[in-house]
Amino acid sequence: MFKVFFVLFLVVPLVELYVLIQVGSEIGALPTILLTLFTAALGAGLMRHQGISTLQKAQVNMAQGQVPAVEMFEGVLIFVGGVLLLVPGLITDALGFLLLLPFFRQWLAIKLIRQRQTQYARQKGQVYEAEWAQQEDGQITRRIKVVRTNQEPGDVIDGEWQDPNAKK
Repeated sequence: MFKVFFVLFLVVPLVELYVLIQVGSEIGALPTILLTLFTAALGAGLMRHQGISTLQKAQVNMAQGQVPAVEMFEGVLIFVGGVLLLVPGLITDALGFLLLLPFFRQWLAIKLIRQRQTQYARQKGQVYEAEWAQQEDGQITRRIKVVRTNQEPGDVIDGEWQDPNAKK
């Protein structure tokens, strides 16, 4: 944990300062300051727009009875992206804008969800085999198969699942 705080509070500001000095020596001090202020203002607007869009997608999913897991992770990533854009510096601005790109943010959210599911499954002695697919309407679906690795002899796991979207 110390290494993370060391990087966040010492290395990142020093690298940002170096980049700002280099850019300032090329384009001048005032344009560098204006560029930093412009990226912060643009980032705040983008964060608001992307946040509202993600909230609407989450509401649609909840109305359909689905858990908006991807949208919740996307909301966190939008917040982190906005914070990075408000921090003065060009490197953090680039990372913040990257997190505000919908396709990158959705990919990262799915990756984080998969990672958390795998960690949880390992802790519980289960193995998840997940299959993700994006439908034509942009909806993300997943199929999960759970294999228990810590079963006692004689344990029986039986279940039945029916696709609610299947034609009857």
